[in-house]
Amino acid sequence: MDPEQVDSILDEANRLLNAGQPEESLRCLEQLEQEALGEDDRVEYGALRAYALGELGRVAEALALLEPLLEEFPKSARLLGALGVVLSGANELEQACEALQAAIALDGEDETLLANLALVREKLHDYDAAIELYDRALELGADLDWVLVRKAAALTEAGDTEAAKVMLKRYLSLVPDDAEQLVALAILYSDDEQYEQAYAAYREAEQIDRDSSGLRLNWGVTAVRAGDLDQARAQLEHLERLESGSARPLLLRAFICEEEHELAAARRCYADALARVQPSNTEELVYALEMAMDFSARNGMRANCEKLMRRAYAANACTAELCEPYREVNGELLADGYWFSMVVEADFRLGLFAVHESGPDGAGRPRRYQRRFQVIARNHDEAIDMVTRFAQRAGERHVVVREFLREEKIQDLYSGVYEIDAESYVL
Repeated sequence: MDPEQVDSILDEANRLLNAGQPEESLRCLEQLEQEALGEDDRVEYGALRAYALGELGRVAEALALLEPLLEEFPKSARLLGALGVVLSGANELEQACEALQAAIALDGEDETLLANLALVREKLHDYDAAIELYDRALELGADLDWVLVRKAAALTEAGDTEAAKVMLKRYLSLVPDDAEQLVALAILYSDDEQYEQAYAAYREAEQIDRDSSGLRLNWGVTAVRAGDLDQARAQLEHLERLESGSARPLLLRAFICEEEHELAAARRCYADALARVQPSNTEELVYALEMAMDFSARNGMRANCEKLMRRAYAANACTAELCEPYREVNGELLADGYWFSMVVEADFRLGLFAVHESGPDGAGRPRRYQRRFQVIARNHDEAIDMVTRFAQRAGERHVVVREFLREEKIQDLYSGVYEIDAESYVL
């Protein structure tokens, strides 16, 4: 095959990958024989194939492909970048950071490498570092559409909602028909109690996609916060028409009931919503648990908070948003303390989510597993005791804290579990 044909196939595989079609990208690459390619083409072939395999969740295959290539080309920023993205997709975030940092050390002007490292830093809750990396990527010409949205998300998590709004408005000036991000902008306004601006953003989104259930749910929640129950009920009617069998209308109805001081009715709505959620619908289950936990914590329903936390733990759904109100009910407000990220190990059990098996083929009977916990505590000893007790109460056996990954000084936060990774690593 002549070089022009090879370049054409590699370009097409890259295009398919960027278009979100990893299976088609792999089929395209099957036209090439890796052993017959020159060095540069072998590197590109390996990187593209690894990216596609990683997108499809075939992490072990991607790593097995990259290992010999990196032994042969240890200074390839392209291969190291691919390794970082594959590891990030597998939630091996510390290793992903190392790979991407090594790639950037070799090619510090590659905006894609910088943006990918920023995303990993964002996943690690290192939002200041993520924002700085997104800025560097933008300066070097990174894809504005993707980076502006991600930077807005990082700014939001860092608490700089005004800057996040600026980023989203800049993005929407380029992509004005993105209803999802208009809703995201409206939520930021709502969180800052700027309800007039929130309504304006919702109305713009409505002109683009009036049948968006996310639009109707969030507009309804904003209306309740604004004390506009007529608007909230109007959004509930839309939502019931769109998703009569889902949990979302019940969640909005519960929020309205609480505003009307009908707490028993609200509690029944949350219970019915959680009963209605399909276990396979992870996003809806997480949202329902978060809203129910917020309600229970606000109203001092400690026993219900415990019940919801047990269900969330069993469903691998202990998000930061769910754990925060739980800590406020059960924890102690610390004027000074630490946020710890730590690896916890326990006996293997059924029900673990998205398990990454050790070894290239996952052979052997699993006996133990590890998962990352994040907690707020005064010191290391308190963090270890806190995590151990929590995991044991949740039914874990032979719990051991294996490693502290990171720690940061914090102020004025409640002690307790901050977040638990959904994914686990089987030993």
